[in-house]
Amino acid sequence: MKDFANSNSFSGSNPNISDPIESLYIHVPFCTRKCGYCDYYSINSELANFDQYLSGIELELKAILVEIAKNDLQLNKLKTLYIGGGTPSALPPDVMTSIIDLIKREIGFTDVLEFTIEVNPEPVGHQTVLAAIENGANRISLGYQAKQDHLLETIGRLHTNIDFLETLRLIRVYGINNISCDLMFGLPDQRLNDVLQSAKQLIELDIPHISFYSLILEPGTLFYHKYNKRPDLLPAEEVERAMYHSLLKFFQQNGYDYYELSSCSKPGFYSQHNYNYWTTKPYLALGPSAHSYYNGTRKGNARSINKWLADPEKNAEYEKIDLFQAMQEYVMLAFRLSEGFSPQKFNRRFGQEHPFTSELDHLLKQGLIYFDPIRMSYRLTERGLDFANQVFIEFV
Repeated sequence: MKDFANSNSFSGSNPNISDPIESLYIHVPFCTRKCGYCDYYSINSELANFDQYLSGIELELKAILVEIAKNDLQLNKLKTLYIGGGTPSALPPDVMTSIIDLIKREIGFTDVLEFTIEVNPEPVGHQTVLAAIENGANRISLGYQAKQDHLLETIGRLHTNIDFLETLRLIRVYGINNISCDLMFGLPDQRLNDVLQSAKQLIELDIPHISFYSLILEPGTLFYHKYNKRPDLLPAEEVERAMYHSLLKFFQQNGYDYYELSSCSKPGFYSQHNYNYWTTKPYLALGPSAHSYYNGTRKGNARSINKWLADPEKNAEYEKIDLFQAMQEYVMLAFRLSEGFSPQKFNRRFGQEHPFTSELDHLLKQGLIYFDPIRMSYRLTERGLDFANQVFIEFV
């Protein structure tokens, strides 16, 4: 960790404290089967007690609302709601409806602009998706990963490409056109042409938002144990980087805006919920392992449904984010966005000039960032895209 000598010389408070809370995430920790690469907390849906889970969500929400009222925070106009997992479509339809009714009753729903639910393209769960849509969901994040069935089988997905196409058809029959799909690259036995064919299918299907992620071997996952000591079984680093840059170029050539390191969208279809994360705005989160950030405090729920059910507030971990930490995070996350880091926007958010001149100069000399005179912001170079973590580390 760098030693920032001037980190205590700023006056003021973390602006996250006074920002209105406009985003809510709900984690559904149930899956039919855990994928080999997945590090998110989940349990087998066959072992689920859905009534207990619903009670836990209600208990946690009411505890948070008491805290919000006690601290005189603003939560009167929820703008984005995101139900993720896990597999939200693993919930019974009546439980999904009850969760949404709870949010409508306790917070209000009239100002929600974007309500996303994650869906796996499996033959089960369609009635749950319909229940969410009938109760206000207007955006679907549909698991895709790859077009090739052999790759889907390799990474432990339960669907085929035909399942994906059928689920997509049903979602559109239900009236939803705001759809996001995840595409993965750097997979075992995956070739550059596989990646481009997967991307081509999404373009032809007119998917308005596409997120694309490289395989990361997270400790504790099946893939970590299988491939961490056998990197020769994965695409070489230069091939993995070629996949990333080829995707960027391909999407941009087909009318998509590259707006974040791993996200492209057609104009008007960027993820409003995730954009709030990347601009350090407050958000609430419910469910085991879910993370909130509001009132200048980051809260991480227990990665155990039993601990979470026992006492979601007591068994959570808390970290107070002071003003300088908030500044660091703001700049670091700004570099995730294609708009980059704007000193003017920083000034408006914090009421003072940024203290990172030496860090920016160092990154400029390394060729990882450049100053865009049109946007009046610092942005990642093409080399910076490949070494983004080195950029982020400058502000930690």
